[in-house]
Order: sequence, then C-alpha cells, then structure tokens
Amino acid sequence: MFMTGKKPRPGTEPMYSRRNRNDFPITAGYDSVEYTDFVGSHLLSSEDMLISQSFHNECFSGIFAPAKIYSPRPAVSWEIPPDYDSFLELVNKSKQIYSIACDEKLGFGVVFLANYGTDQTNLANTSDIENVREDGFQITACAARGSTFYIIMTKGTKEYKGKQAWFTLNSWAEAKNVIQENRTRGRVVTGICYSTGQRKYLVVVMKSSHDQIYRKFHRVADLDNWVKERYKEGFHPTIIFKDPADNKTLVVMIKGEHRSFYTCKYDCKVVC
Repeated sequence: MFMTGKKPRPGTEPMYSRRNRNDFPITAGYDSVEYTDFVGSHLLSSEDMLISQSFHNECFSGIFAPAKIYSPRPAVSWEIPPDYDSFLELVNKSKQIYSIACDEKLGFGVVFLANYGTDQTNLANTSDIENVREDGFQITACAARGSTFYIIMTKGTKEYKGKQAWFTLNSWAEAKNVIQENRTRGRVVTGICYSTGQRKYLVVVMKSSHDQIYRKFHRVADLDNWVKERYKEGFHPTIIFKDPADNKTLVVMIKGEHRSFYTCKYDCKVVC
C-alpha cells in the first residue's frame, strides 16, 4: 500500500476502514474527479441511464438508474465539451443527446444514446420552441448557461408521448405554483433549469397518469433520507436539480416508473 511508502499515492482519496469518514478530511488536490471518468464509472458495464444531471459551482448531482423501455440499453457515450462551438461539433456528428447539463466553468456535460428517437434538434432560444413543436418534436432535455437556455428537442422517443407545456418564470415561488397547478391537471415535471443571466427558470411539464411528488432541501442528508422513504412507497427519483438561485437541491419523484433500483449522487466536485 502507498501508506508504507512502497507505492505512490493513488489518484483518488483512500478509504479508511472501521473509522468515521468525517474524521479523515480529503487531501487538498484530491477532492475532484473528471466528469468523463465519474459518469463512465456508473454507465460502463451496466444497464444504467443517466436519468437526470445538473451542475452548480463545478459540482455534479445526478440520478443513475436502469429503464425497462431501454432494455437492452442502446450504446451510450459521454463528453464534456468546454464551449458551445465544441458542443455543436459533437452534435453535428449526428449523435443523439439523451441528457445535458451546463456549468459556467466546466462547459457542457452531455450523454448520448444511440437510436434515441427518430430525429433531433437543439435550440438556444426559447422563442423557437413552438415552431419546432409543430413538426412533432418534444422537449427531452434542457439546461442553462449564463443568459442562454439550451433546449434539446427530439421526435419519436419512447418516454415523451404525453402533451407537453413549458414556462419561463421569474422566481421559485412562481415556478412552484406552476408545478403545483399542473400537477392537479395531471402533468408531471420532466425538465427544469435556471438561467443566472436572465434570472429565470425554464420548467417543462408533460401529461402523465403517474403521481408525482417533489421537495427542495438545504441539506443533502435530509434529501437522501426523504428519497429513500418515498422510494419504499413506490416513488422513483426522476430529477435532481441544484438551484443556483438559492443553493437548494430540488428532487422530483414519480410513482410507477418501474425501475428496480437507483443511484443518486449529490454535489460531487468534477473537472473537465
């Protein structure tokens, strides 16, 4: 072992047995992991999908879980281009985006899924959404960076079949009211992000027969305990969103997602 001086220190922080992990603070310089390595560690050699992801201050939060509608799972890949031009280069290679998250410093965390839908386009202006929806596309992922919303719209997916609606809102109070109002109308949240430049939320909802619950938390421990308790009641986490406006973490759970298990990760420091 490296502690004996016979081997160099490993690239990640070592684990200590039979002691409280909090008694051993992470060594400076070893408190982060590359995004591609981190995501790959969960998606390689598994049937998992990256169900949800978000960035805040170079920290990643996300949900990994299998999906029966993608079993066996098609080929997946993941990248973190540092800017929009690099992101467009990847898109122009005809890769279908399944999940996207943005960070001001890191760039665009993107997961691709082979044969996802029948066609796809990406927008950087919400004013274009309705024109694209008229051609049968639906919003399948969204993220924000600075003053720009990035909207992924896909046609012919397996999970986005209900009628959609979307809203831009000036505060969490407004967003919460819209989410609750649509919940009573049989719609569930399928996407949410926040533009720090515009100081606005983008919320996407879709008609669904499934029940939905959601809550915001200051403390990850409280969030994790709540998710575990609701999971016992048949709810499955579908969105994890670290809100830049208040530094709270929103979790959305839906009943009847038919997933056998899940893995949630919160506030993991990542690098390019």
